[in-house]
Amino acid sequence: MIEFKSFWSEYPRKVGRWKAEKIWAKMPETERELALKVLRLWKDTHQWQSAGGIYIPHGSTFLAQKRYLDEPWIGAFDEAGITI
Repeated sequence: MIEFKSFWSEYPRKVGRWKAEKIWAKMPETERELALKVLRLWKDTHQWQSAGGIYIPHGSTFLAQKRYLDEPWIGAFDEAGITI
């Protein structure tokens, strides 16, 4: 069983721990595994690494909105809006 502390120790924005932990406790083990796996991908995205991390959602938002089911956005757009 994956414990919340495994998720929280890797999550880069340490805001809203109490709420995130409550959501984690209700998640099935398969979703916990997926959330932790995808979190590692999101951490490497330009979106999460830019602007001092202001685009990183709170941990509770990441879990409650099941953002771990989204595909991590790894591209960037040039001025014409083309993915580079």
